[in-house]
Amino acid sequence: GAVYLTPLMGRTDNFNPLVDSGYYINSPGSRIDNIDNWEKSYSRTDVLKLTFKPLEGLVIDAQFSSYYLQMHRYQYWPSYMPGYVNNENGYGYRNEWDRWNISGEFTAGYKQTVEKNHNFDVLAGFTISNSVAHDLALSGQGIISDQNKWNALAGITSKSNYSAGTSETKINKMSVLGRFNYNYKSKYYVTFTGRADGSSNFADNNKWGFFPSAALKWNIKNEKFMAAAPWISDLEVRASVGLSGNDAIGSYYSHSAYSYTTSGYIFDGSQPVAYYPSRIENPDLTWEKTTMYNLALDASFLKNRIKFSLEAYHSTTRDLLIWLQTPRTTGYSSRMTNLGRTRNDGIEFSLETRNIELQHFGWTTTFTISHNDQLVEDIGNESYVSLISDKEGYMIYGYRKGYPLNALWGFQYAGVWHTSEEFLRNNVTHTYASFRNTYTYNNCFGHSKFVDVNRDGLLDEKDRVYLGQADPIVQGGLQNTFHIGPVKLSIYLAYSIGGKIFNYSELFMAGSTQSNQYRYMLNSWHFNRPDSDLPRANDNYRLLSSSFQVHDASYLRLKNASITYPIQFKAKNGNPIVKSLELTLSGDNLYLWCNYNGFDPDVSSSDSSTNLRRVDMNAQPRARTIVFTAKLKL
Repeated sequence: GAVYLTPLMGRTDNFNPLVDSGYYINSPGSRIDNIDNWEKSYSRTDVLKLTFKPLEGLVIDAQFSSYYLQMHRYQYWPSYMPGYVNNENGYGYRNEWDRWNISGEFTAGYKQTVEKNHNFDVLAGFTISNSVAHDLALSGQGIISDQNKWNALAGITSKSNYSAGTSETKINKMSVLGRFNYNYKSKYYVTFTGRADGSSNFADNNKWGFFPSAALKWNIKNEKFMAAAPWISDLEVRASVGLSGNDAIGSYYSHSAYSYTTSGYIFDGSQPVAYYPSRIENPDLTWEKTTMYNLALDASFLKNRIKFSLEAYHSTTRDLLIWLQTPRTTGYSSRMTNLGRTRNDGIEFSLETRNIELQHFGWTTTFTISHNDQLVEDIGNESYVSLISDKEGYMIYGYRKGYPLNALWGFQYAGVWHTSEEFLRNNVTHTYASFRNTYTYNNCFGHSKFVDVNRDGLLDEKDRVYLGQADPIVQGGLQNTFHIGPVKLSIYLAYSIGGKIFNYSELFMAGSTQSNQYRYMLNSWHFNRPDSDLPRANDNYRLLSSSFQVHDASYLRLKNASITYPIQFKAKNGNPIVKSLELTLSGDNLYLWCNYNGFDPDVSSSDSSTNLRRVDMNAQPRARTIVFTAKLKL
């Protein structure tokens, strides 16, 4: 991203003056000015719903749905891009893809009341869906005429720079489901559900999973003894237990796969094609399963002027669907598998109060707070499972038995070497170690040192430590809504207390001599600043993940504020042409209070295989938006 570029570069400069090799680049400014990006789409949704009521209390529903999406994407980099050298000419890209989903849902429900006190209903159903995706991608480097752009991708100087790719993906899903509800005098409620789900994402012998659940509710307010407490408007207790499944992975991950390449040189008019195995099969891949227990209390008082809800939950997830790293000697870097078990415990509380209710003024407050703990209980025979690593291969984010699910890992930063005596003394004590141990007592000054956990004089895997977790201690929000005459004013604050965030950009922007740097590097170690514990400008520590890049992720955000003013129109004779006009001004992400040195501590970086909470891999900052709307009613 542009944040890494040195500030010595101009907006359209084509090389970094701080890089020895002086290789050419296309700056973000030149990309904005010169690259053409177009996207066109077409979508259509059709729904047909049929309802039959052959008997009293019996309802049969059938719904058929079809969704179609077609997308066209075009991109062109002209031949005069400043980073192009050696007559590279233009680059064009074209992507055509469509998505088609058809589904059917069939249910039969029966509802009956027996002797006025016994109320029950049952539901049985079947669902089926089929999704098909087609992709076509073409690209060419060396387009002679910029006027053709992406419309003549084969007209290039060398066919070795031409690439074409196609794919087809199919996903089939089926479900058989049933539900039974019963309540006695609207006091005691019981619900049983069960569903069998099938997904083509899994291996042939594991496509189906059965997921039952049960729930109980006691409406205490409807008991006779509650007549003695009229100030209690509502009071009920809920409990539930259930098993759910997750099939959110890509298609065919249980099967082996082959990829191809045509990137070789052309010989005698022919370009070689090579096929190679790219994914190892897993014939036992199956559903990820979560068992959840839930207990809740809901209450309201003083004619619903005060409402609160308290909910606690405990869940365990097993057979996690994760990419597991495999030894390179197998020919594969990773494989999709079911592995391990995690635990999730939490509590949530919400409170709503109608503080003031007058004819021309009202004030309502809603407050929420929650706490959540996630723990890795088992990862099979693995000592750890790495989801993201630094440039040297050391784990930053991953799973390890007995530690939080969203744990951060790295070395313990211990400042820099200041004197030769300190360096020589450490040769005996082995308190600290340096990256690659390439320093000596006369050239160590200003270079980073880390805690040598096992005191063996080496900095390696054994010295990695737990640096905290990404999950906050508590988080929630505060909403205040005011009615001042006809005007409605709403203010919502979101907060998070505790938790850590890993700033990945500091691996490059704290110690490098070739990229942009954080402002604090103005105080980095130098012969004129011998007491500084910030790494010197040419320190190679930046390649290592450590506590230096881990920060407090607490924040308070003015997430939303809005004001609405309604106007009513009246006509002397008959109905007015315009009945009402509602004007609203709202803003999102208006202000952020935090101590984080990046853009935003509440970020997540993800790709197709991971969902990384609070690992800031140069995530884009949240947009601050101001919106004005006018709603006219005729």
